[in-house]
Amino acid sequence: MPDIDRVVENVNVNIANESWRSSAYRPFYAWLVISGLVFFGFFLLWRYRFIDQIIEADLTKLSLVIGVVFLAACIYLGVSAYRLSQMNFRFLYRVQSGNSDITRTTESSAVDEYLDLMLQPNPENAPYDESMHAWLAEQIHKGHRLGWFISDSLIRLGLVGTVIGFIIMLGSVYDLEGDDVSVLQDLMSSMGGGMQVALYTTLTGISLSLVLGVYCKYLDSGADELVSRVIQHTARSRREGGQLGQPVSEAS
Repeated sequence: MPDIDRVVENVNVNIANESWRSSAYRPFYAWLVISGLVFFGFFLLWRYRFIDQIIEADLTKLSLVIGVVFLAACIYLGVSAYRLSQMNFRFLYRVQSGNSDITRTTESSAVDEYLDLMLQPNPENAPYDESMHAWLAEQIHKGHRLGWFISDSLIRLGLVGTVIGFIIMLGSVYDLEGDDVSVLQDLMSSMGGGMQVALYTTLTGISLSLVLGVYCKYLDSGADELVSRVIQHTARSRREGGQLGQPVSEAS
C-alpha cells in the first residue's frame, strides 16, 4: 500500500504546514477578532443613540477627538500586528525549510538579522548573547510600543475634559446675577452642562484606553512568544552545529 501511505504522508505534511501558518498569523487574527467586537460595540452604541448623546452633551468635543485618536490607534496596531505576524511567518518558514535565502528576496527583519549573526560559527559572539537577546526583544516590541503611549494619552485627554467641565461649572457660579427663579434655573443648566462635559470625556477616555490596552496586551504576548521561540531555536541550533533547518517543537 505504498500509494496510500504516500497520500497519508502528504496530507499530514499539508496539515502541519497549515498549522504553523495559522500559528504565525495568530497576532493578526487576534487583532481582527478584537476589532470585530469593538466595532460591534460601536454599532450598538450608535444604534441606541448613545454616541449622539455624548457628542451633543460634550461642549468641548474632546470625546470626539478621543474617538478619532482611538480609531487611528486601532489601524496603527493592526499594521503592527500584521508586521509581527510576518516576522513570525518568516521565522517559522526558515525553521521548517532550513532556508535562510528568504532574507535575500525580501526585506530583512530583526529576527533574520539576529539569526544570521548568532548562528555564525564564531565563538566570539558568546559574550554578547545577553545584549543581543535584549536587542531582539527591543526590536520586536518596538513596532507596537506607541500603542501603550496612546492608551495613556486617552486617559489624560479625558482628565483634561474633566478639568474643563469643572471650570464651566465654577464659571457659571461666578457669573450669577440676581436671585430669582429663572437665574437659578440658568445656573443649574450651566452646572449640568459642565458636569456632563466632565463625566462624558472621562468615561470616553477611560473606556477606549482600556480597549487599546487589550490590543497592546495581545501584541505583547505575541512578541514575547516570538522572542522566546527565536532564542530557544538559536540555542538548540548552536548545540546541534548551527543548522538552521533543525525542527523546533516550540515553533511548530
